[in-house]
This record gives sequence, C-alpha cells and structure tokens, in this order.
Amino acid sequence: MRFLTPIAAFVLAAGSAHAAVNPIPTTNGFSGSVGIGVSSSNVASNLYKGDDNERISNRGTPDGNSVTDPLLMLDLRYTLADSRTQFVLGNQVHDALRLDFTQQLGVRQEIGNNGIVSAGLVFSGFGTKDVWANPYALNTDREETKRKSTGVRLGWENILGSNFSADVTRRKIELDDENSRNGTNLSAADASLLDRNGNTTRFNLSYDWEFAPGHFLAPGVVIGQHDMDGKAMSNDSAGFKLDYGYRSGLYTLTANLYAGQQKFDEVNPLFGKKADTKDFVVGANLMRHELFGYKNVSGFVNAAYGKSDSDVDFYDAEVKRIGAGVMYKF
Repeated sequence: MRFLTPIAAFVLAAGSAHAAVNPIPTTNGFSGSVGIGVSSSNVASNLYKGDDNERISNRGTPDGNSVTDPLLMLDLRYTLADSRTQFVLGNQVHDALRLDFTQQLGVRQEIGNNGIVSAGLVFSGFGTKDVWANPYALNTDREETKRKSTGVRLGWENILGSNFSADVTRRKIELDDENSRNGTNLSAADASLLDRNGNTTRFNLSYDWEFAPGHFLAPGVVIGQHDMDGKAMSNDSAGFKLDYGYRSGLYTLTANLYAGQQKFDEVNPLFGKKADTKDFVVGANLMRHELFGYKNVSGFVNAAYGKSDSDVDFYDAEVKRIGAGVMYKF
C-alpha cells in the first residue's frame, strides 16, 4: 500500500540490535523508558498530507515538503517475576525513531529456555500522519483525512532458545474519508480499484548474532501482504533488512539497512499500469548514556534516508530525516 510503506516502517531504528535488548526482569514492578525529542524531515509524497502540497497541478513525481515534528516515546512495562510474565504498553524506542508510531498493549511470557512469546493489540499512535482524502485531484485544494490502523501482533523472541526471533502483525486500515474518485474522470467501478481501506499482514524473521564483544548483527526478512478494498492498491511485498549495533562504554551506535519491493495485484486504472515499487532505506542512530552525569538519562541523534521508486511516478516517495532528543530509563 502506497503510504511510504515500507519507508515509514523502516526509516530508522535505535537501541541494540541484539534480541535480548528487553529481557524480562527478575524482580517485580515497573520498568521501561520515556523520551522526548524533535525531528526535521523533508518528505516527498503525493499521498501523505504536506503543508506545501495541498494543491498539485500534475500527477507526476511529488515535490518535497519540510516538516518539524515532536518525537514522543513511551515504553511502560510491569513484571510478575515469579511467573516470568510482563505486561507492556506503548511504542518501543526503535518503533518511534523509524516513524512507526503504532502503540501496543500486550503481554510477554517467558517459556523457560524456549524464549519469550508475546501477544498484543496494536493501534494508531499519537504520531499518526494524515493523508489526502482525494490525492489525485488537480488544481484544487485537496482535503485531508485521518488514517487509522488497529490489529493484533504475535511474537516469539529467541525461538526454542536460538538466536531467531519472529513476529506477525495483522491490521485493519481505515480512512475516515476515502475519496480517491474526486478529481478524476474514472467510473465508479474503476475508482473503486483505488480504495485504500483494507487489511495488511506483515511477517518479520531475524537472526541476532554477536560476532564480537559489543558488536551485533541482525539480518532478517520482511514479508507483507496488503489486501486492500481497491485491488489496484493491493500488493505483496518482500524485503531484506540488516541491523547493526555496537555498545562501548557510554555510547551505543546502531545502523540499519532495508531493501525490498512491492508487486501490485492489478493495473492502476488512472495510469494504465501496475505501480510496482522498489524501496531502499538506510539510517543510523547514536546514543550517549549517563547524559550530564545522570545514570538513567541518555541523549540521541539520528539520521535517515529512504526512497521508494515506483513504475508510476505519482507513487514515488522520498524521506530525508534528522532528529535528536533525550530518554529516561527506569
């Protein structure tokens, strides 16, 4: 689905690339982190709302729009140590830093030496981006609308005691006002092929490898299926990701790479061909722990670049992003 996906999901990650970044504590009580920051981005997209592209004169490659956004992070956990159970609420740090503001309410359960299984509800977070209700309209002010997602996520970390981890997320995508037909000469039947409501499924599988003291690599695959009401917007996606993490003293460095493609089900009626796409994202994040001498406070800076190259120029997308902030871990 052309919502800067998977750019929006992978544009930047942070924290350790190691699977055990969030082991279940051995004592009862609350744990987690809160953070605040700011990001400055230049986003080129014909679907996401941008203050500078409310009106377009052609259906070609989108222009870039600069935007500054607050970056808010919450990862709240409560542990029952005796049963090895942990309840979680919020978005993990790496989710927020890669522009995936999905919130999760769930539970994690350690199963002896066989790893940690988890289940949770996922829903749109406070950073959710608006989209254009009528993205194809020309020479008129386009109307904005909310895009919401709700669903479930199942995961298994350190599968059977190995370094493999996997999760699958199923979501329902809903736009308050899907009005893609407005501004086109398409019939009702053809316009229905552009409907962006529907369901998405994403599967992640990764392998976490500590190849030297303090150095971690996590190669993985990402497979997606986007079953939208509009069949010209439905697609299957597949990609490869590689996360690197290094921790030394007061510093943690992570770098992230994603490359993938999307294959669409049907010809787009507005452009006469399928909007098949190739995606590329690279990012890096540096954290400085014990900031200003406070043991639980860390500062971070990050940068990322992502590009989505579609066979239909209208669906091209590009993100350039830098950010900084502070985080408190408890």
